[in-house]
Amino acid sequence: MGLKLDIDKEKEKKSQLFLEKLESDMDYKSLYNGDLISFDWLDEIEFACPYIDIIIRNPKLTLIQEENLVKVERSKRITVASVKDLAKHTQYIDDVDKKTKDVRPSKILDIRNEETYNIYENRFLYTLLNDLNRFVLEKEKILNNFELNKNKTLEYKASSTTGLEKVHVELKVSSTSLPALQEDKKLEEEINKAKKRLKRVKDYLASWDRSEMIKSLTKEHANFVSPPLKKTNILLKNPNFRIAVRLWDIIRTYDLDKKDDSKESDDNNSIDIMKSFLDHTFLIDYCVLDSITKLKRDQKKNMTNYAVIILTEEINRVLDLLASCGYKTNEEDLLSLIAKELKDDKKERNVNVNADDVKKKFKSAMEEYLERTKKYL
Repeated sequence: MGLKLDIDKEKEKKSQLFLEKLESDMDYKSLYNGDLISFDWLDEIEFACPYIDIIIRNPKLTLIQEENLVKVERSKRITVASVKDLAKHTQYIDDVDKKTKDVRPSKILDIRNEETYNIYENRFLYTLLNDLNRFVLEKEKILNNFELNKNKTLEYKASSTTGLEKVHVELKVSSTSLPALQEDKKLEEEINKAKKRLKRVKDYLASWDRSEMIKSLTKEHANFVSPPLKKTNILLKNPNFRIAVRLWDIIRTYDLDKKDDSKESDDNNSIDIMKSFLDHTFLIDYCVLDSITKLKRDQKKNMTNYAVIILTEEINRVLDLLASCGYKTNEEDLLSLIAKELKDDKKERNVNVNADDVKKKFKSAMEEYLERTKKYL
């Protein structure tokens, strides 16, 4: 009959204080960019390129009227509006011929009608291409720096106190992947294909940058369009512009996702869960340290007492983890799981005992056989 395990109140109090006073920090780095396994963003850009190309090659123009007060000799066109303006501003008249009544002005209003690309829809496209250029360069940089080796590094620092002593730990764990497996080769092929596809997109962008419309808007320092977009008839009804608007929304969705990933609040939950297990490991390390004595019997007793406390903490921690991940657990499921593990462990220990017995009997038989055959050798 085994001994009954009781919780050592002194060690429990020490462990609780250790956890209450524990301060820790965790940092991890991974060179494996798993988010690039999906190339949905590239599919969307490739789909939109032919539609945008149609818009660029058939740009919409509008007439604008420019009015400038210039010297008479520099005026290229005098209209009725120019004469009416001069009648209002007689100070521009230098002389009037008394016989012919001809007027000689020094300045006159020069009115010109010019075509321009500077309309809202074109400025929307101008902004989209600027964003698309930036987006493609970012993705190309990530693809070029993509690492298939999946190297990871984890660093953990923590300190605490038990009231009688200060405890500190520093931990660094790193892993380097083994030579590329078949799945890595397939991923490498996908990345190389993506680079070639991205090259075709960049060719589109380069040709658009050389277009008359984009060069004109760049020369005029046209204003970029800010979201939300104005729902003009062209943006709503023109099929080519509708595809462009769709790409506009997709790029902004990726940008928002990137911003959300950088927010501490969104990543805190995941980090806290991982760090809690490292905190618990730190407690276990301390329990081992605190159990070290001159007598092995005392060490065994100390670790046994700490084992009960560690088990209780571990159960609570696992339950918290399952709850935070959306898993519902009840007492029956938990007890059933523990009972199964105990049953399997008991079977394994019985097998080990039986195996040891067989080894002992075999060794004894061999020694007896060798003893009997000595006189014949």
